[in-house]
Amino acid sequence: MIRLHEMSFRILLLMIFIGFAAAAYISYERYHVEANDQTVEMVYDYDKLEGRKKEDLFALYKASGITSLALYDDTPAKIMGRSDAMIYRGADMAAFSGANPEIRRDRIYIQPSSKANGWEFFQDLERNLKLRLNPKQMRIFSLNGVETIEIQDNWTKFLEMPVGIIPARVKEASAAGFYLVLRPLNVSHPDKAVVDEFLRAVDASDKVSAVLFVGKEAFGYKEQAAYFRDAMAARHIPIVLIEAQSQLGFENQAGALDMVKSSDYNTIRLYAMAQNELIQLTPEEASARFYISDIERNIRMNLFPSYKYALEGKNLDETNALYIAMTKERLEEHGFQIGKASQMESYFPNPILRAAAMTGALSICVLALLFLFPVLARWVWPIWCAGFAVSQGLFWLMPQSLLPMQMMALGTEICTPVVIVSFFLAYCLKKKEEASAEKGALALFAEGAAALWCCGLLSLCGGVFVSAILGDIRFFLEIEIFRGVKLTFVLPLILMTLIYIQHFPFFGKVVSNDRDFVSFVKHFCQIPIRLGLLAGLGFLAFAAFMFVGRSGNNMAPVPGFEIALRRFLEDTLYARPREKEFLFGHPAVFLSLAALYRRWPQILHYLLILAVTIGQGSMVETFAHMRSPFILSFIRGLDGLAAGTIAGIFAVAGVVILLRITKFFGARYGRI
Repeated sequence: MIRLHEMSFRILLLMIFIGFAAAAYISYERYHVEANDQTVEMVYDYDKLEGRKKEDLFALYKASGITSLALYDDTPAKIMGRSDAMIYRGADMAAFSGANPEIRRDRIYIQPSSKANGWEFFQDLERNLKLRLNPKQMRIFSLNGVETIEIQDNWTKFLEMPVGIIPARVKEASAAGFYLVLRPLNVSHPDKAVVDEFLRAVDASDKVSAVLFVGKEAFGYKEQAAYFRDAMAARHIPIVLIEAQSQLGFENQAGALDMVKSSDYNTIRLYAMAQNELIQLTPEEASARFYISDIERNIRMNLFPSYKYALEGKNLDETNALYIAMTKERLEEHGFQIGKASQMESYFPNPILRAAAMTGALSICVLALLFLFPVLARWVWPIWCAGFAVSQGLFWLMPQSLLPMQMMALGTEICTPVVIVSFFLAYCLKKKEEASAEKGALALFAEGAAALWCCGLLSLCGGVFVSAILGDIRFFLEIEIFRGVKLTFVLPLILMTLIYIQHFPFFGKVVSNDRDFVSFVKHFCQIPIRLGLLAGLGFLAFAAFMFVGRSGNNMAPVPGFEIALRRFLEDTLYARPREKEFLFGHPAVFLSLAALYRRWPQILHYLLILAVTIGQGSMVETFAHMRSPFILSFIRGLDGLAAGTIAGIFAVAGVVILLRITKFFGARYGRI
């Protein structure tokens, strides 16, 4: 181990402390930014309320928590179904109008309805049709004193043609007392008039809260994207981004991200679920999907789908209102408000503070390097200065680049658990000479708990560095993401292996130079493969797949019993801790001390140290999920330490019981 009393080590610790102070202040500012963004908007499709007693349904869904109605592009089929305008085939129109020579049987005819807003709706529809049809396809004339639109098109195709969001319909929907989320569909090569007509719909009500695109393109893309973006910014109406099904990034809508970036991040993150996914879930599980997304991923708008079938004893609307109400209740329990979605402040930390945090992170990386290669201690300052010049040079000379932040965050993620577990190994080396089977269970638990909390609190400090280095609006909204997640799981294990074999003997000796390492590799490759060892390797391979694969969102599946455990923890704790921490990594601290004191096989102690590394690395890696609020990540780590301490009780008790059993049967075997 490096000599902890040397002046260079003390200076590195001082710079880490200064960097931590800067990182803590940035994280404090981040906490306030996130604390001011606590209102969730609950959205339901207006189309699903059509053709029924709207007043009763409005009251039902408003009581369940729905705050907003989503309006989509109209189609002639929908307009006919609502009787907002009269649309006829040419043959039917001829029958109604008698022998009028202006009526052609192969055309389509549209006239105002008799509704109170029928004429207004007709005029809005006429404007939208002019923007979407070839002028040769459309004629306006008076038929028996009634203004009429004649369309030359295929009847079936025309009925399904999107005709835009009609301003008269926006006014009608706003009268229900909800906010409105407009969902426009882009047209091919839009011109300014198309955008202006949509803006008429936006301006038809002061209750329009957001714009959420439909399809694979943002509205106005490409030609009018900048014009549309500026119009939304002038009206203080955010552009909503839909979280991807993988929960990483957003659904691919060309132009949407560029609009958000160039509008100073005037956006809201939305969670939506497909109906085919919803019908496979109970209302309780469906509700959990929504409120967990809001709590853990900075989602501030939910778009609720509808079940296909009603629960027993309820109608379909009551079934839908049930899981929406469950979502509202859980959000309010966590301190959220229900209403018009709040927008996160466009926050960027003070660059000097960020640079100081990066300097502290660099010192952590250099310290890890010294643990790995103690011989480099004589060149510690040239190494540190080189790292400082590269990281700070990139940061100040390329202020828009993410590379220096990504680089230092990745280094912190990898090196923090290495440094912490190396300190723990130094403690183990000190205690190795005291190894005794007489160590009592209570003393073992107390020592393990102290070691776990010391390591855990240091890991949380490492997480604060990550939170600060990546701490700006781009990462909060997940428009930019942390890179290198898989490396943060694998590299610490490799580095800890290299450190471990330098201080604990495998094959009779430690590895102190390159020749010893070559000898170690040769001995390792000559280990005879037995059936038990092969089974053990298979188990380790499966564990590795679960460990690395579960770091993503679409690889290893989550079994039902684990989902049930997660829901229990979410109901019990403020923030659900990670299983690989409190069920795996944290109990390993207790067991590694037991292995040391009870003189268990060296290989077992080594595997337990790797488990400790996994637990500490997971605590730091939690903070790389920048979409999760800082306070939630911090409390998640504390909850994990508390749950891990409880798991440690069972681990120590299991060791005691196992030793008693083996001692009992060993004594009986000796008398046979």
